[in-house]
Amino acid sequence: MSGQAGKYARFELERRFLLDHVPEGIAQDQGWRITDRYINNTRLRLRRMEPLAGGETVFKLGQKEVPSPPDFSRMTITNIYLSSDEYDVFAVLPACELRKSRHSLDDAERTYGVDVFEGHLAGLILAEVGFENTHEMNDQWHPPPWILQEVSDDIRFTGGALARLTPDEAATLVRRP
Repeated sequence: MSGQAGKYARFELERRFLLDHVPEGIAQDQGWRITDRYINNTRLRLRRMEPLAGGETVFKLGQKEVPSPPDFSRMTITNIYLSSDEYDVFAVLPACELRKSRHSLDDAERTYGVDVFEGHLAGLILAEVGFENTHEMNDQWHPPPWILQEVSDDIRFTGGALARLTPDEAATLVRRP
């Protein structure tokens, strides 16, 4: 992966983890209800973020680029914020969809995003933690005990792959990888 993200892109450095339960300390009424639509035959994701506590909905069109060789913890992302009307234009395109609630959890010196999936992915809970740079990401650290296993390098746990799962495939994945 080169050191260049592109003029409008930024590096997204994160690690993802599989959980078997929602950790203690999460406020269920705080966070976001997220609907992601992965537009067919593109690298584009249409995102709708509704605040769980009420407030203004956020709409985004994003593109993630995986480096070569693939490293799903170090991607580039480009986002465009949309109006509701602009979102509606893209929302009619054929896409695979996933829904989840995202909550923040502070644990030690890190803030985790905890995603609780809905629909055919119900029962799947993932946590992710972001990093400012690769040095910080590669530093030795100890994840909290509520983490079951790291899945950062497992393509099955990327948003686009999860959205494309059939209900049977999702059921198998949710039971355990």
